[in-house]
Amino acid sequence: MAYKLFNKEISGPFTIPSGIVTTEVSTLERIANSVPEVGILTTKSIGPSPRTGNREPIIAQVSPLSFINAVGLTNPGAEEFRKKLSKIKIPKERFLLISIFGSSEKEFREVAEKLIEFSDGFELNISCPHSERYGQIVGKDYDLTERIIRSVANLGKPVFVKLSPNLDVKETVKRALRGKAAGITAINTRGPESYLFDGHPVLSNKVGGISGRAILELGIKKVKEIREITNLPIIACGGISNCLDVRRYKKAGADFFGIGSALAGMTTQEIKLYFHQLLEDLKRGTNEAERFLKNQPLTEYKKYKVEENEQVEKDTFLLKLNGNIKIEPGQFIFLWIPEKGEKPFSLLDNTPITVLVKKRGYFTEQLSKLKRNDPIYLRGPYGNSPKVEGRVLLVSGGTGLAALYLFAKKNNKTCAVLGGKDKNSFPYLDKFKKKCEKLYLSTEKGDIGIKGLITDILEKAIKEFRPTFCLNCGPKPMIEKAIQIERRYINPEKIYSSVEFLTRCGIGLCGSCATSKGYRSCVDGTFFNPDQI
Repeated sequence: MAYKLFNKEISGPFTIPSGIVTTEVSTLERIANSVPEVGILTTKSIGPSPRTGNREPIIAQVSPLSFINAVGLTNPGAEEFRKKLSKIKIPKERFLLISIFGSSEKEFREVAEKLIEFSDGFELNISCPHSERYGQIVGKDYDLTERIIRSVANLGKPVFVKLSPNLDVKETVKRALRGKAAGITAINTRGPESYLFDGHPVLSNKVGGISGRAILELGIKKVKEIREITNLPIIACGGISNCLDVRRYKKAGADFFGIGSALAGMTTQEIKLYFHQLLEDLKRGTNEAERFLKNQPLTEYKKYKVEENEQVEKDTFLLKLNGNIKIEPGQFIFLWIPEKGEKPFSLLDNTPITVLVKKRGYFTEQLSKLKRNDPIYLRGPYGNSPKVEGRVLLVSGGTGLAALYLFAKKNNKTCAVLGGKDKNSFPYLDKFKKKCEKLYLSTEKGDIGIKGLITDILEKAIKEFRPTFCLNCGPKPMIEKAIQIERRYINPEKIYSSVEFLTRCGIGLCGSCATSKGYRSCVDGTFFNPDQI
């Protein structure tokens, strides 16, 4: 089937809406080159300057395939994004739709001018419902909206206007037409709304926008209203998860289809298979793509109490909770303190739940202050467990050992090579000794094991233990050096490494944990082969 957007032939009728999955250019490039059904590549919303966004939690599931989010327009700024786009290659059959935002006509124009070289068109975000300066705040001013559209359109690239269902859609469309918009994207999230768990607002921003199946009917209604007053191309977003939803939107007047929330929890390979099957469903009248959907709760919290909070080093402590959890080695969890935030952690142990925490910022400082019987919430587990068997070598630097003990518990034939500053760097050392056939230690001070780096004893450990698989966890420089050594003796496909990435949602939607190869650590990892990182 042939698809065309303006004068450009594209490979498929789908897009992934702005701010979902393809938020890093590495992931954008991977999707562009591996999922041809996604013919329109929509970037995250880019503003005039960098924004770190809101503190976590930034997302919560409100019902099956439905979420509330307040990411906070996280982006690197137009200049830095321009540099990133210049380094990737996108097939010619893809339409690169760059989403932009600003608080004024001048800011929108400046962002567009910096990015126009790489764009096939712009999508104007005047509809984000939870920002104090951007998005819906701008969209409420219809005169300003019209001027912004005209200003960006005058640059010569097609302009899509992304509409808010919380504003007067018909008035916005009329202003879009007068401003010479080339297309409409509908709809953005519903809101702002709040979401409580156990009486506490989950989002750090308190309020956010509702996406997914919960706004399907609203989206169809708005697309129908838009089609009644314009023949411009419409990209429909809002609750699409299967071919039946696509057909309903098409009947309402949509030309192209954005799918976002339905991708929650999917690995990169599953996304590829999902879009392929969805297009097949549309051709054949089947509904097989639904099998890829994750209908189970993905962000549900469970309440625990602190059993023990033990300091093991000046800035490191062991946090034990009053319960157990079923988790596979290599997976991770999130800890949440209402009003304080949440962060992801590997579990040092699951019986009882034990987390090794290093103080790094506000949230870990709050964790360090918890006392016995204080409440805390946990969600997860997330990620995948690498399939290892035979003789397994565990290699860690610093707090990286927190991700490896569960491997030692599960595998009978393991050897651990652990590195740290001094003898206090090895909590659970006695348990490692009991579970491992051999144990090699290195410290910077030399008060236990050899004095030096972990890579100084790695080759010796490999020769003596003769591992089938290697698992690395620790700082990036350590892992890079370890892989260099391990490659001499072991097939790279049997080397797995976990590098710390910024992980904010845990379900693959925010895309912040992308590797340089375009994989998302929270759903594709956390352990990767060398060619994936």
